[in-house]
Amino acid sequence: MRPAPTAEERRATPALDVRLAAVEDLGVVQGILAEAATWLASKGIDQWPAAGFREAGTLRRIRQGSVYLAYAAGEPVATITLDTWADPELWKGASDDAGYVHRLAVRRPWAGRGIGAALLDWAGQRVAASGGRWLRLDCMRDNQPLHDYYLRLGFEHIRTIELRHRPSGSLFQRGAPSVRNGNDE
Repeated sequence: MRPAPTAEERRATPALDVRLAAVEDLGVVQGILAEAATWLASKGIDQWPAAGFREAGTLRRIRQGSVYLAYAAGEPVATITLDTWADPELWKGASDDAGYVHRLAVRRPWAGRGIGAALLDWAGQRVAASGGRWLRLDCMRDNQPLHDYYLRLGFEHIRTIELRHRPSGSLFQRGAPSVRNGNDE
């Protein structure tokens, strides 16, 4: 395990090599997701299952070609799922010109270095390159710090949907080619 970054390292976003996850990467992806779920639970945030996600679901997404691993200095530091699946409970009537981010997680020793923002920029560029207009995501309705994070990164809050059986329901989107410095590519 990598030691916590120095103050100087924490200021710089590392160069990322984003690769499609393979079936052999299932344990790495699950490990990153479980680490994030444990951290969220320790903060009292009920965004993800405290025990992590079911292996079968992650494996299915890997086989569909929508799960990616981000590497820095040769080490897997984050995962993101990017696809065109609009959750029908949340994105009713959504246009088909969007990409959807799911399960974005950064390993704790690498947190605070802009990796999440860089992965969202990467995702937006992929969506734009495939002809999509929007990068969309959803998160917990009551996680205001996460809402603020997405707003700082140029996302617009579209609406909040109240569903009794799930905590997620705050919907965000930004133009697919948008990057965090505000310039379109």
